[in-house]
Amino acid sequence: MSAAAHRRARRRTAAAVLRRRRTENRTHRDATQRVKVSDFLTAQGMPQEDVDRYGSWAGRHIASEYRAAHHGHQPRKTRKRTDPCKGHPNGFWVKVNIYRADDPALIAGARRYNRTAEYVPAA
Repeated sequence: MSAAAHRRARRRTAAAVLRRRRTENRTHRDATQRVKVSDFLTAQGMPQEDVDRYGSWAGRHIASEYRAAHHGHQPRKTRKRTDPCKGHPNGFWVKVNIYRADDPALIAGARRYNRTAEYVPAA
């Protein structure tokens, strides 16, 4: 086997190993349930009117707690369609943060914000 053929074979096996790792990581990532702040607050029993009113600020506190707990990393993002409003009859898409359902930053951040603290269970 020549040196070039040996390098090609090594590259092929390395690529196969990386593909397998990516597949395993993808299945693990997809198995974890992720929630938006609005879904979390609704599940905690907060009225929808208050979620619409205070959810943005609660999200900022939760994102701050997440960054503090994860060495400055930003939370994952997803898109959410807003309700119809003037100028946007179908609503429009906004980027929002999503967190793992069991992430302690959700509870810590919501507890830190006074408007949502009463809906979050005590530690």
